[in-house]
Amino acid sequence: MKDYISKNRIRNLKQYRNLSDEEFDKIYSEMVTGVSLTQEFEKRIQDKIDEFSRDYDLSDLKINDLLALRALAQAFISLEDFERYSYKLQEGEGGFDEVDIVRLEKLNNIKSNLRNDINKLQDSLGITRRNRKASEQESVIDFVESLKQKAKRFYESKMKIILCPKCGTWIASVWMLYPESKKAKLRFHCKRKFPDGTYCDTIFDLTGDELARRDNKIPESIS
Repeated sequence: MKDYISKNRIRNLKQYRNLSDEEFDKIYSEMVTGVSLTQEFEKRIQDKIDEFSRDYDLSDLKINDLLALRALAQAFISLEDFERYSYKLQEGEGGFDEVDIVRLEKLNNIKSNLRNDINKLQDSLGITRRNRKASEQESVIDFVESLKQKAKRFYESKMKIILCPKCGTWIASVWMLYPESKKAKLRFHCKRKFPDGTYCDTIFDLTGDELARRDNKIPESIS
């Protein structure tokens, strides 16, 4: 950009060589001012897009979406400028004259159209407050469901189902702190009552190592 607005380089261009210093200075001043204004406006657009990026996920936008996002930023900037101009008109001393009222009416129409454009652009990008809240709610629901599934898998990986080796009754679910220990031993007593009034009364022992090697498949007859 510095090379582009270099005064000496531009002065040597063919179309400017025969101009007087006064004529050239005027043209150069307009040129530099235009570049400065363009840079300032581009910065305002980028700053507005940065604001959007703090509130919304813009990482997967396609090229058409990016153009719509830029248009949205410009619409917001224009609305801010027109709001500022309206405020200046309204705070003027001596009240409104007919010209001010006409200006305000036109400004209000322009601002209304800009708000409509902003709403349409937000809808097309899917970043309206309503869509964002719905997305956040879905994300929370998905997160909770994912958490429940992880907890279920964790529980199933740690808990060992204990079935009576004689009658197959599910008599316990055990979580061993040291599952591979051969010294830790648990004793189980099955007291299942049968229809004829008798009891299983089976007593059996399992070490931590034996529990660790057991699968957690539940027999179809009791699942």
